Amino acid sequence: MSEETEKGPPPPPRLRASKGAPWRIDPGRRLKWSSAEFIAKNAVDIRQIGDPVLHVASKKPRLSRAELETLASRMFASMIAARGIGIAAPQIGVPLRVAILDVDEAGLVAIDPKIEWVSEEIEETSEGCLSVRGLYGMLERPVAARLAAVDVTGKRFVAEGEEFGAQCMIHETEHLQGILYVDRLKSRADLHPVEADEEESQRETA
Repeated sequence: MSEETEKGPPPPPRLRASKGAPWRIDPGRRLKWSSAEFIAKNAVDIRQIGDPVLHVASKKPRLSRAELETLASRMFASMIAARGIGIAAPQIGVPLRVAILDVDEAGLVAIDPKIEWVSEEIEETSEGCLSVRGLYGMLERPVAARLAAVDVTGKRFVAEGEEFGAQCMIHETEHLQGILYVDRLKSRADLHPVEADEEESQRETA
């Protein structure tokens, strides 16, 4: 008996391309870029809060397709090594407007992304960040959002997200503006340490 038979069909992805057919991190690239050998050669340490590169607005990239693919591969390897599901180029020290959105393995590489729309409905949710290790905070985020960007080939696409997908899109685009989620908290006292038994659930950070 398959898992789908026992538990029903899987839920729809919380993050997806809704317009266009963007270049993405497909299963072949995912397998290669998440291999131990590739990670050992390409992953870098994630920059942490206080690093100047995280606190300034990034620039629109002027890179070739090959250069963008190389950057995406380094970002993805670093994200996997840090056990995340999203990453922005400044987090590996590159001040360019490039983000990877990988909620539910969406595999989207967004160049110069912009949030086009957010829902009026909001919810309070926990949020963490690979650049604020070991801590999380509670803040309000829209429950749905839409983002426009171009892919590594220069093609425009639109992505939509719900719940954690929307949260990830907003989180990553704010990184590119030099904003960390902790800047949205009323007080740094609202930050809480991640407990040992919560470590796996906090994997869903960006």
